[in-house]
Amino acid sequence: MILLLAACGSDSSNPGGGDPDAGPGSGSGIDAPTSTVDAPVSSVDPATTGPATFTTRTAAIPGTSAARTVTSTVFTPSSAGPRALVVVSPGFQLDRAQYTSYAEHLASWGFVVILTTYAESGFSINHEAIAADVPKVIDWALADTTLAIDAQKIGLAGHSLGGKISVRAASLDARVKAVVGWDPVDSTNGGSVAPERVTGLTAKLAVVGETTNATTTSAFGQACAPAAENFTTFYAAAPSPTLQVTVTGADHMDWV
Repeated sequence: MILLLAACGSDSSNPGGGDPDAGPGSGSGIDAPTSTVDAPVSSVDPATTGPATFTTRTAAIPGTSAARTVTSTVFTPSSAGPRALVVVSPGFQLDRAQYTSYAEHLASWGFVVILTTYAESGFSINHEAIAADVPKVIDWALADTTLAIDAQKIGLAGHSLGGKISVRAASLDARVKAVVGWDPVDSTNGGSVAPERVTGLTAKLAVVGETTNATTTSAFGQACAPAAENFTTFYAAAPSPTLQVTVTGADHMDWV
């Protein structure tokens, strides 16, 4: 399973654009028409860029021990607080910068986004330890008064391994109200979470996935998102209401 994740995580391109640490309003399209600020919610399309500008900064966030540091990019919107928080976890072996477009989009709609790099790397990373660091990231964000986080509006999101980590972290921290997995993979080499940690999940869950990589397609002759471990297993185990979206013809790496 480790090898197939490495194979599926070999894309080093950054279609999200821009350096996440480049400064205020980095990335494209953040200056949406200000007319959307006071528009009725029913007339606003969340697929478009929101009205807020944002700033970015790098933060070294303490993990569960002094030896663990979760290096992150923090996106802070210009909109007034209190603000919702989203912690984004990357796929295995993938740089957090590849998820910049997600963070920029959410920040444009007034979310504080913390885009993380795991406190450990390599082929033997401890999934449990990585998930346990996420509540520490939430602690850090709540303690930073400049972020003005609404403690009742905390969400997690992640791609591939990051989807699994987000679900596991939500099962550890009742403050998390929502989880979104982008083609999450329940890699069994790090301890399974579906159904073990999904069945009793109190956070609302949505999974967005694809079936193209449910069979053998990787360079190592293994599936990137095996049917027995892909997004459908999370949905099947989750309590109601849970949302599942299948993107026809998509590939596992289309989320970066």
